[in-house]
Amino acid sequence: MVAHGQGGCRPTATPPATPPKKRTAPPKKATTTKKSSSPAPAPKSNPAKSAPDTETVLWETVKDSTVIGDVQVYLRRYPSGRYASIARQRVSDLQAAAKKNEPEPSPPAPTTSSRRAPVTNRYGIEMAWISPGSFEMGSNNGEAAEKPAHRVTIREGFYMGKYEVTQKQWKAVMGVNPSTFKGDDNPVETVSWNDAQEFIRLLNAQNDGYQYRLPTEAEWEYACRAGTIGPYAGDLDEMAWYDKNSGSTTHPVGQKQPNAWGLYDMYGNVYEWCQDWYHENYSGAPADGSAWESGGEQKYRVLRGGSWYYNASNCRSALRNLNSPGNRSLIFGFRVVALARSS
Repeated sequence: MVAHGQGGCRPTATPPATPPKKRTAPPKKATTTKKSSSPAPAPKSNPAKSAPDTETVLWETVKDSTVIGDVQVYLRRYPSGRYASIARQRVSDLQAAAKKNEPEPSPPAPTTSSRRAPVTNRYGIEMAWISPGSFEMGSNNGEAAEKPAHRVTIREGFYMGKYEVTQKQWKAVMGVNPSTFKGDDNPVETVSWNDAQEFIRLLNAQNDGYQYRLPTEAEWEYACRAGTIGPYAGDLDEMAWYDKNSGSTTHPVGQKQPNAWGLYDMYGNVYEWCQDWYHENYSGAPADGSAWESGGEQKYRVLRGGSWYYNASNCRSALRNLNSPGNRSLIFGFRVVALARSS
């Protein structure tokens, strides 16, 4: 169902939240157009008698993809289909190539000895401890924006929200709820990067012993991967609300399975803002996990994780997206990270 886009291309109009995706009805209230930075679903076949059947259309769309998740879309829909054996061989070949091209995997997420107890602030924001470590960021098998894969070392641990910031938490801090899909425990959405910064400013004004901010893009991917390599940190259907299972809406946070760090909804539900300016690839990216705030156009901020509206390929651990810091959409949300304040 997905076809390759032009990864990392420069937008010619309003920067999109996500790559173009042909659907019969786009979501209401979205404020942006989509950018071809990620694989986009194939259009539905014409119902005319001469048109190929939908299985063939899907297979023709994904058969040459170098993204494993694309081919798996076909297998999930047609596990016993005409092209299933070819598709399984394609997945096997891609997995072998990925293993050959990827550097040595990072060790799995630490367990009890290196973890600190979770903490919860006065607004009910629960935070899990993310231990320091090294990992391979990006993917040499993905889009241009995800290359080159490079080693990043997170030297200091940090706390990260176990869940995306909820509407209840947002309203407690900001006094209003801008979300389209109402629900106290649903992630807040229709918030811009600038809005998230104001929320964080007010959190920090509480002086509760922690310094809050958005995660850097490297911190986000490190936390998302949780010691894994490959497209996802587990079974996507078990971990994410995306177009296949969301029912075209957000869902209360924490209903799916967490990753090894104990973080929920790192894939799907809503895209998550990161601190960094967007750069078209990783050439010159920081190797210490810090926010990339220099160079580039400095026009667009990074979004990660996919959303309820988009397909599996948009949820990959390495997938990068972008939008203007002032833009809002019903697919945009965020989570916070925190460090203990030094007295």
